[in-house]
Amino acid sequence: MGFSKCARSDMPAGPFHRILLSRLRFMGDVILTTPLIRQMRRLFPNAYLAFLTDERFAPLLENNPYLNGIISSPTQTLGGFFQKAATTVQFMKYLRQQKFDLAIDLFGNPRTALQCWITGASTRVGGDFRGRRHFYTVRVPHDDRMRTAIDFHWRSFVALGLPIGDNRTEVFLSEAERDWAKDYLAKKGVPANAPLVGLHPGATWPNKRWPAKKFSEVAQQLVGEGLHVVMTQGPGEQEFVQAVLQNLGRRQQSDITLLEVLSLRQLAAVLNRLDVYVANDGGAMHLAVAVGTKTLGLFGPSQPEIWFPYSADDGHLALIESIECRPCHKNYCPLGTLACLENLSPARVNKEILQRVG
Repeated sequence: MGFSKCARSDMPAGPFHRILLSRLRFMGDVILTTPLIRQMRRLFPNAYLAFLTDERFAPLLENNPYLNGIISSPTQTLGGFFQKAATTVQFMKYLRQQKFDLAIDLFGNPRTALQCWITGASTRVGGDFRGRRHFYTVRVPHDDRMRTAIDFHWRSFVALGLPIGDNRTEVFLSEAERDWAKDYLAKKGVPANAPLVGLHPGATWPNKRWPAKKFSEVAQQLVGEGLHVVMTQGPGEQEFVQAVLQNLGRRQQSDITLLEVLSLRQLAAVLNRLDVYVANDGGAMHLAVAVGTKTLGLFGPSQPEIWFPYSADDGHLALIESIECRPCHKNYCPLGTLACLENLSPARVNKEILQRVG
């Protein structure tokens, strides 16, 4: 049928024989569930463990040794009403056929609540939201405590009476992918043994983008220090990245390697080869941490206390400017100044980069 990948034979163990974890979106959120995958495998070493996610983010889970299967939920962006309905019905039948006895919904919107219920699992875990709560047999109570995104997910384990694990995120690369990244960067003219600093100027929301001129200043200073800069970009971010480059002279641009828009697996492999990565609050930032690269996250209106649950001991750091109006969590700046990001200086960012290089 084409929905499941990486399946292998399963051996029942303990009270749960077939387990489904579900987090449909987004890129960073899926990465932030990987500690739960690892802990579930430790608790139920012989159970069949599958993960359900949007087909766009399923590649993040490939090569994960703790999973028996990856189930890709169709995005359904194309086709007419009847075609979409037929796909949905087919997918729901597939979920039912898997005979899971434990299903944990880590997202909790109406679609994922329905998917959890349709599995027919005798134990179904999800948030205690009005309406959706009826799809679950174990309801995770809501409270107003501030938690990291990972700790938010751990509440499902607590509701089941299961012990939680450590918060280390992981994306697993194959040797072939590591070799590809090495060859790819060499073909792009990146020096083989030089310290590499990656910059990711893009972000899904404009209010999460550190200004282009400031990324340009960072790049200028790094080149002046004799470092080679690799710049990454995601879909739809090309115009903003070009604005960064246009602020640089031709000579400076020659010391910067702009990469094409890569697939998630390709990007992960490239990030693994960098010494330091600087990114706005978004998926690429989480991906860099998950492949073991020292990562600086640039935060404006959102809270690193929630979205940057990473250890300074591993070289990770969230950079923020404490101003009165942050965090606002808005997709635009109500004041029109974006001071939370404008006030973050390139000198401060470069200082943290240089402390981590070499």
